[in-house]
Amino acid sequence: MDTRDIALQQSVPVTLVPRYSAFEPMTGNGHRFLVTGDGLWLEARRPWMYLRTPLARQRNVPMPYGVVGRELSLAFGKIPRRLVFEFFRYAAERCPDECVGWIVWNARTGDMRLERLEELSTGCSHVRYMRPNLDEGEHLVVDIHSHGHLSAFFSPDDDRDDRGEFKIAGVVGNCDKARCSTAFRLCANGLFLPLAFGAEDTKGGDDGYTSTLS
Repeated sequence: MDTRDIALQQSVPVTLVPRYSAFEPMTGNGHRFLVTGDGLWLEARRPWMYLRTPLARQRNVPMPYGVVGRELSLAFGKIPRRLVFEFFRYAAERCPDECVGWIVWNARTGDMRLERLEELSTGCSHVRYMRPNLDEGEHLVVDIHSHGHLSAFFSPDDDRDDRGEFKIAGVVGNCDKARCSTAFRLCANGLFLPLAFGAEDTKGGDDGYTSTLS
């Protein structure tokens, strides 16, 4: 086998899920593919997240493997709503121009903060920015940008930018109104999983953001 194929398969292995033995989730950071009795799954772990989700399901052909269930868990539990509101207010101030921010988690202290990023150019339909250098132990969790007067949605440019990353992506739209629109998704190396988000009142200040796979 070509050494390049060996390197690729070692970095992203394929695991056959046992039917009669207990399934052992991956413990190190990275991702792999799981062959199960009902198809092909993606399993991924990052310092801030563990994910297991189906990629292709099938039941017509019997396969001698076990099954697993969906799972998404976040090391920090919940993203503080105050950080999302902080970005809402920032986006309203910048409207109609777009703006961008990162919500960063510190694995050593457990703290989370909103990082306003250095912009290269911005306007009513775009924003280009410099990716910041994070300190040791800090991790990007949420990459969020605004849409000014427009509603919240993920554009083809967003899809290209988010492909290949593991993060939560968010868009805030209708920033000129009392209640903005939002769109959130989990980006998993080209797979986009919608997330439900329950707080859209930019004037509020409650604690307790929750997000779940929809």
